[in-house]
Amino acid sequence: MKTISERLSERECSILAATVKDYIQTALPVASNRVKDVYNLAISTATIRNTMSALEQSGYLTHPYTSAGKIPTDKGYRAYVNKLMVVEDLDTEIAAEVRRNLDQLSGDLDKLLRIVAHIIARLCGGVGITITPASHQAYLRGIRLVFVSDRRMLFILELDGGEIRTVVAEGKRTVAESQLVILEEILNERLCGLTLEEIQATVGSRLEGTLADDLGITTFILDHSNELFPEQVPGELHFYGLQQVLTSPEFFDQNNVIALLSLVENERRLRNLLLDSEPEDEMAVTIGGEHGDERLTTFATISRGFYYGGSLGTMALLAPKRIDYPQVFAVLEFISNAVSGLVDGD
Repeated sequence: MKTISERLSERECSILAATVKDYIQTALPVASNRVKDVYNLAISTATIRNTMSALEQSGYLTHPYTSAGKIPTDKGYRAYVNKLMVVEDLDTEIAAEVRRNLDQLSGDLDKLLRIVAHIIARLCGGVGITITPASHQAYLRGIRLVFVSDRRMLFILELDGGEIRTVVAEGKRTVAESQLVILEEILNERLCGLTLEEIQATVGSRLEGTLADDLGITTFILDHSNELFPEQVPGELHFYGLQQVLTSPEFFDQNNVIALLSLVENERRLRNLLLDSEPEDEMAVTIGGEHGDERLTTFATISRGFYYGGSLGTMALLAPKRIDYPQVFAVLEFISNAVSGLVDGD
């Protein structure tokens, strides 16, 4: 997380926290008299106004147009998240309902994490996202070979879960199309049903003395085994809540709609956005311009790791940066612990 470079006074902290909370709730610029009336600060409106001006000069607040009240900047949100907000436990009734839903699906990770994405979206008001733990035990379901040229062929590998990998291989000798049928049979007979980890460790001995060896395919497989048979297969990504989040005022701007749709339609980009933050046992928050992508300046991503069977997965919320951060923290913290506890028996 980013740090706050300046040390704010107690008064500045109170006024900044009130401004951020009010803007999160109303989506309207916050005036000094509203801060005084709603948050019962024991100081004059003039003092509040002057303090808000000082916070603007320091980069914590800004104003959308000349006569408006103030709204938080990314720096203001960051100060709120890092130092000012108060995170309470999830409401008891909501927590009990969530745990009941999770307990019903404890044996089916895929369905469980689909439901988790729904719950996050419903309770937090954004796009709920889950990524299953990467699989270390994926196995090979089948291999197809397609003739490309005399020495080249296309490998098509199907992994469990339906993932397809394609790689063009080049042998050391001319390969007739008729030989591909035999070669395909050999590869399926010797390798299918094995985990990718097992293939990595034993492919040389399993293909020794076969046609694959004669044609140089064994050498190719050994040289490209990390590409063909990765020991770790990326986890599956689920998301929910897109239609709901598009009703937020931020999406009156068509550019924000386009940015959100392009992100969720690009699974690799969305996955990298979340995994780059490496949340593990801590909450990871990226706000607006901190994403390093001008298309995401309106958004915040909050992610939290969870463990299932000893492997690390990710759950997250993608939403306008005007989001109820304490609620998101409470939801993700509770669900992360609950999902981990399903396996640990807590």
